[in-house]
Amino acid sequence: MTKHSPSFSHAEVSDQTTEDLYRLGLLSPSPDRELSVRKPDHLRSPIRQDQFGPTLRRPFRPFESRETLGEMTKDLRARVDNWHGLEFQRFGTLRLRDFVRVGKDRQSWQELECYLFGEMLICIKEKKAVQPIITESGQRLTRCTLKGSILIKKHLRQVQAFEGEKILTLNLSVAELPTFYLQFKTGSQFETWRHALMDLHAPAAPVNHTHPEYEPETSGTDDEEYGRNNRTTRRRAPSVGSSVGGPKSATTAPTEYSSQRLSQRRAPSLHVPLDVVVVIPVSSSMQGLKIQLLKDTLRFLVHNLGERDRMGLVTFGSSGGGVPLVGMATNAWDGWDTTLNSIRPVGQKSLRADVVEGANVAMDLLMQRQAANPISTILLISDSSTAETDSVDFVVQRAEAAKVGIYSFGLGLTHRPDSLIELSSRTKGSYVYVKDWMMLRDAAAGVLGSLQSISHQNVKLRLKLPEGSPAKFYKISGALQTTKRATGRDAEASLGDLRFGDKRDVLVQLNIDPDTSSLAPAPQDAWDSLVSSLEALGGGVDSGDERIQSVEEVPLLLADLSFSDPLRDGRMQHLPRPTLLAITMLPASPRARASRSPTPTIPPHAHIVQRRMELLASDMLSRALGLVSRGQHDRAQHLLVETQTILKGLGKGSLPPLPPNGGSNNSSKRHSPPDLKAQTARQDSRAGSPERARDNSPHSDSSTPIPRASGIDPTMMNALDADIEASLEWINHPAIFLRDSRKAVLQAIGVIASQRAYTFRTASESLWADRIVGVKRLIERSREWRESDDESLAEE
Repeated sequence: MTKHSPSFSHAEVSDQTTEDLYRLGLLSPSPDRELSVRKPDHLRSPIRQDQFGPTLRRPFRPFESRETLGEMTKDLRARVDNWHGLEFQRFGTLRLRDFVRVGKDRQSWQELECYLFGEMLICIKEKKAVQPIITESGQRLTRCTLKGSILIKKHLRQVQAFEGEKILTLNLSVAELPTFYLQFKTGSQFETWRHALMDLHAPAAPVNHTHPEYEPETSGTDDEEYGRNNRTTRRRAPSVGSSVGGPKSATTAPTEYSSQRLSQRRAPSLHVPLDVVVVIPVSSSMQGLKIQLLKDTLRFLVHNLGERDRMGLVTFGSSGGGVPLVGMATNAWDGWDTTLNSIRPVGQKSLRADVVEGANVAMDLLMQRQAANPISTILLISDSSTAETDSVDFVVQRAEAAKVGIYSFGLGLTHRPDSLIELSSRTKGSYVYVKDWMMLRDAAAGVLGSLQSISHQNVKLRLKLPEGSPAKFYKISGALQTTKRATGRDAEASLGDLRFGDKRDVLVQLNIDPDTSSLAPAPQDAWDSLVSSLEALGGGVDSGDERIQSVEEVPLLLADLSFSDPLRDGRMQHLPRPTLLAITMLPASPRARASRSPTPTIPPHAHIVQRRMELLASDMLSRALGLVSRGQHDRAQHLLVETQTILKGLGKGSLPPLPPNGGSNNSSKRHSPPDLKAQTARQDSRAGSPERARDNSPHSDSSTPIPRASGIDPTMMNALDADIEASLEWINHPAIFLRDSRKAVLQAIGVIASQRAYTFRTASESLWADRIVGVKRLIERSREWRESDDESLAEE
């Protein structure tokens, strides 16, 4: 960092200890967003599954709002013709409603609609071929018969849980019915009912009201509401039929790991509840193994949702365009298996699959929810070879207004990434290239783990030049989006969502107004000289104004951070106080200046040098793609080879030279490109020779060389080198490069620039994905995931 080009680096959000404490539920936010340690009630007194205990526990709280439960109760009272003398008003408050298999023994079962009230357990069955009930609002209700009732609060003595069979045995104090069995289809239903029944007798611990709880006002699915507003769409599989309850922690959702296909139950992950809509293709290209892997990925996502997470499903590529298949449903909904098994390619070969239309329908699904979880996102999977960009602006505007991030997955070699990248980048999401179909589940797992690790939303770094600052904004790099005010005194860098363990480095370069009292020339920044020569190879950019040394103590830059707090209904929060950057420079007499050489610049911090190198690699990869798109493959190769050489030299602590006349005599090299391997070998030998350990570049006479920075991470340098080397492999083979390498380079550019990754496929992805515990956890779960039909997948 020099006095003429000060840089500002934003520090990391959280460390590993903070992540572990939050994940275990031992942290709660204070009004200043500082985290304070607490011990949650549900960790103080665990209750055994097989019996009640006198230990205090957190009371069971239904997932649905009171209004929704009230509507269910009202509908139930109207649907049953004969209550056989039962007094409905004495049932208590409705707690759960589900379709459950019940029996007096474990031999014969029947599936009934069960309602668990505070005092009663009611079982009903729908009547067949009977005129429905029409309510005052015009709603059609099916008529039902009362099949049984148990005064559960009075007669329940013990609950025995058979987790392997998902059966609850209710031991009752009634001679005619000593035991009653409930069998469930999913692990979530089993755990929810077990907790609700045990809670009927367990003494409740006093609830701490100092911290408000997150109260979603929905039944866990909005499919009915969405269906009423879209009568013209194709009929979908209903997402109604299960109510999700269970212990509720303030603003967190424990992830459910009770999949039938997982051999071991894992500890839940506490996170802010999510609403996720997955958009999938059902075009004719999704045949055989590809559709099976897609369904396997969807099953994995469903089974790794938290108790309060909800997922919707939209298809595109059929003759009906974008079709909502499942509304916002929790993983406790018993229709997931049937729905996922029914997915098959239905599109015609001549039909163009419009991925943008699928994203638009996903936005419809999110916009028409009765209530929303704090975090909403869209996962967009596409193998479409067509690029429809007409409606991208409309979808992006809707997503930005609703604060919905779009994460896109480009599946296979034939997909067109342009629309996917535009949708993701403009909504502050990410594009993930899935070349190998078998990696789709890992990629989706990494994104889901990242979403479940979000701590701050819509983070923005606000920069201001305070009164009296002689500086002007020159360049801001390292953010997802950058905006400068018309006055030139304010700027804003958007960082998107931050996760526990995340780190963002934003570089801010400033120009200082010249000091007219001195005619002494300012020392030239070696880095700017280096980058300007490289940019000349890539087409050149406008250079900044000459920067003259300031000679007085001045405040330069004021930085503040704002973010939406998912724990407080998305309200904007700020740091307790902004950060001020000021520099002190002592004036020098003109006589002394005339008798000495220009003052050397202040050595920059190693982290700033490393971030500059990262952004340099990302920028040069982007420029190389621009050259390739114009057919200048040789020039793109030359640019990347020179970038690779410079990064290797900087990683070793020296500044290797650029080729002479690098910005002026490229035309002849374009027609006669040097051999790639020979050129790389020559440059490597030059960079490592003793003669080149000193800076003998053409710029050394007028600039100060960048000193050796011992803090530069060699692993990061190797990762950048590997990304550039991979892009060089097929750059002189246009057909292969456009089919495969271009997509990988586009993803690498996004990973390096945004410092976000979701898989461990490449070295650069591994460096950033390894910081997020949620990403590592879900990818590990994906690797352990074993479907019952794995063998059939391999055979197909």
